[in-house]
Amino acid sequence: MIGELIVLFNFFFNIILLRFTQAVTRYPIKTWRLISGAFCSALIAVVFYESIVMTIVSFIVLIGIAFSFRWSSFFVQGSWLMMGTFLAGGLLSAVQPYLLKHSIFAYILFCLGIACSSLFLMKRSWFNKLQQVVQQQYVTNCEVELFDQTLRLLAYIDTGNECLEPLSRAPVHFISFKAVHEQLEPTFEASLEKWSEHDPLALEMFSKELRKNIRIVPLTTVQNSSVLVPAFRAQIKINEKIDKNHYVIFTKNDARFPQKAQMIAHVSVLTNR
Repeated sequence: MIGELIVLFNFFFNIILLRFTQAVTRYPIKTWRLISGAFCSALIAVVFYESIVMTIVSFIVLIGIAFSFRWSSFFVQGSWLMMGTFLAGGLLSAVQPYLLKHSIFAYILFCLGIACSSLFLMKRSWFNKLQQVVQQQYVTNCEVELFDQTLRLLAYIDTGNECLEPLSRAPVHFISFKAVHEQLEPTFEASLEKWSEHDPLALEMFSKELRKNIRIVPLTTVQNSSVLVPAFRAQIKINEKIDKNHYVIFTKNDARFPQKAQMIAHVSVLTNR
């Protein structure tokens, strides 16, 4: 009975490791390969538990069956599988003395839970780091000339920002009001603060000269509701290329932009790089 439970524990542990490796490397595993590889590897590891050679064989079988015995899998998926094994196995070794007082079923459940939790946290940390690396490639310095004032900003080029001014079809960029309000001319800053989203067409707080360069742009919020906001005509300079007659929108209640950027640039800026 104990032997069967140990095989079952190793089987589920292998399933967890393969699922983790699949998620990190984005390599699909067929269900039958997942189950067959996990079971065969568990059986070999338990039956020949005293042999280091057979332990290595069980590892090869696990990777081979799950990933079609592709040579590259032993380097790519195998590396992640080994890291996951060391992480989860190390944690289980550390907490094992505290789990031995429980029944065998509780022991198995606790161990599997710890393995799942540790590998989930490792996967999330890896994806967060990967996201940071990718985002850094879309960060650039820029200059925004707005009403005879030049703002030097750190911009993040958002491939999802395809917002256009309806009439001219000019690109629209988003500037964090909180990040730049100290750089703004005091009168313009005060006018922005007076503007209300509840009466978006009321632009009397802006001077006549400014109103000539304002367009009302419809936006869809994350709550899927439509709002109207003023967009201001500006000149954008990125990588020595100057684009005139673009528009910028100041966001008041904004979350922090990626990579501590002050501006979310339109996707068309990518052609400037």
